Amino acid sequence: MAAVIVLALAVVGWFFLQERSKDKDIAAAAACVEGTTTLDVTADPDIAALVKTAADRFNATAPHVRDHCAVVAVTAQPSTAMVAALASGKAWDPALGPQPALWIPDSVRSVELMRVPGLIAGTPAPIALSPIALAVPDELRRALDSAQAHWADLPKYQQGSLSDIGLGSWNGLRLALPPGDAALAVATAVGSGVSGTDPLDENAAKSGQTVSAISNLAAGAPTATDTAAALTALAAAPDAGAPVHAVAATEQQIKAHNGLTAFRPTGNGPVADYPAAELTGSWVDQTQNLAAGLFADFLRAPEQSKLFTDNGFGAAPPATSGIGPKAALTQVQQVLAHPVLGVSATVLLDVSSSMGTTDGSLTRLANSVAALQSTMGVMPPDFGLGVWTYAKSLEGDTPYKVAVPTAPLTDAQRTAVGQALSTVTASTAKPDRAYPTIEAAYRGVIGNYAASRTNSILLITDGPEDDSTVTGDQLLADIAAATDPAHPIRVDVIVVGGSGTQTLQTLAQRTGGTYTKVTATNSLPFGTAVSQALTTP
Repeated sequence: MAAVIVLALAVVGWFFLQERSKDKDIAAAAACVEGTTTLDVTADPDIAALVKTAADRFNATAPHVRDHCAVVAVTAQPSTAMVAALASGKAWDPALGPQPALWIPDSVRSVELMRVPGLIAGTPAPIALSPIALAVPDELRRALDSAQAHWADLPKYQQGSLSDIGLGSWNGLRLALPPGDAALAVATAVGSGVSGTDPLDENAAKSGQTVSAISNLAAGAPTATDTAAALTALAAAPDAGAPVHAVAATEQQIKAHNGLTAFRPTGNGPVADYPAAELTGSWVDQTQNLAAGLFADFLRAPEQSKLFTDNGFGAAPPATSGIGPKAALTQVQQVLAHPVLGVSATVLLDVSSSMGTTDGSLTRLANSVAALQSTMGVMPPDFGLGVWTYAKSLEGDTPYKVAVPTAPLTDAQRTAVGQALSTVTASTAKPDRAYPTIEAAYRGVIGNYAASRTNSILLITDGPEDDSTVTGDQLLADIAAATDPAHPIRVDVIVVGGSGTQTLQTLAQRTGGTYTKVTATNSLPFGTAVSQALTTP
C-alpha cells in the first residue's frame, strides 16, 4: 500500500511539474525572454510588395517562436541575381540585402536552377500564381487565337511571316524575350512542344529539333533588356510597323499595361508560381527556420490568398507544376544566350587504300560519297559544308587535301561539293595519317569560325592507320591547347569495319561529339550516323 501511495504521489507530482513547466514556457515566450529574432525574407520584385504587406499583418499578430519574438523583414531582389548568389558558394554580397532564411523567387524554375544539395528544406510550395503568356495587341491575339497557335509554332512565326494567319503585313511575330524567367519558360514550352517531351528533360533539350526551334525563337527576337520597358514600348505602339509585336511576360504583368492582351498558345503552358523556399544554410538558426515555416504557412492562408488574387495573381495551386531538371533548364538558357542556327561541318574523308574495299555493290569510299551527297541534299542553305580528303602524302608530304573549303550551302557551294566528291578516288597508300589531318582541320575551323552555328568536324575512317609522328596523347594535348570555350568545335567520328582507337573516342567525348562504329558503309546505321553528324546542331 505504501508503494502504491508513493507511486501515485510521484505521478501527480510529475503532472504538476509538467504543467508548471508549460506555464513557465508560455510565460517566457510571452515575455520574449530570449529577445527578438528577425526572419529575413527575399522576394522577387513582382510580388515583394504584397509579401511585405503580408509580413506587416504577420508582425501585427506579435508571433512567438519558442521563447523569441519573431519579426519578418522583406527585401526585394531579382530572382536571377539570387540564383547566381545562392548557387555560387561564395561569400554573401551585402548589396543583395540580408542573407535570407526564406526565399520567394518568381518560379520553381529558379529554385531548380539554384538548387544546391542540402540548401532547401523539403519541396517549396507556391504562394500565388500567374500564367506566363505573350503580351500582344488585340488584333494579333485574335489572329493567333483563330489559328489555334501552339507553342511549337512560335519559332516559325518568329522567323517567317504571319500571312498564314491573315496578318501578312506584320512581317513576323517579333517576340521579345527579355532576360528572366518568362523567357526561359516560353523557350522551355517551345522545346516541349517540338520534342513531345513534357516536362522537358536533358536529352530532349539537347536534341537537334529542340535546339533549332529555340535558336530560331531567340535569333529572331527584338532586343529587350527589361520586361517592364518592353511592355511599355509595345503598349505605346501596338501595330504592324512596331519593332516589337509581342513580349514574354506573366499575365499579372500584362494586365498592368492598357492596350495589351495576353495570348496563351495551345498546349501545356508554363506558370510563375512564386514558391516559398525555406533555406537551411549555416546562416539560418533553428528559430529562424521555424519562423520561416510559420510565415510560409501564413502566406498561404485564405486571408493572404485574397491579398494576392485582389492584385492580379491567381490562387496558389496545391503543389508546383512539373518542370524539367536543372540540366535541361541550363541547356535552354545556353541556347537562348547563344542561338545555334544550324551546323557548319568540315568532313574529313579517309581515302587510304583500304577504303577501296568492297561493301555490297560499291566500295567503302563510293558508299561514303553517296551518303555525303544524300545528306547534303536535305541540308538547309544556311548550313555549312566542306570536304577534305586524307591519306599518306596526298599532296606531296601533306597528308590531306582541301577539296572544298567549308562555306554555307548556296547553289554554287552545293555544286562545288558535289563535283569534288564525284572525283574522289582511293589512294594506293595504306596509312591514312588521320591525327595530323585532324589537327590541321581543327586549326582551320578556328580560323574560319561560323558564328551562331555548331562548328563541327566529321572524321570518316576505316582505320585509323596513322604512321605519322603525332601520337594519340599529343593529338589530345594539342586539341586541348587549341580549344577556345567561346568557340567550341565538336568532333564526330565514324569508324567503318575497324576497331578505331581510344584516342578518337576520347576526342569525341571531350568535344561533345559522337563516336560511332559500323560494320559496313552500305548499311542504314552508317547513313544515319552521317546524317545526324551533319544536321544535328
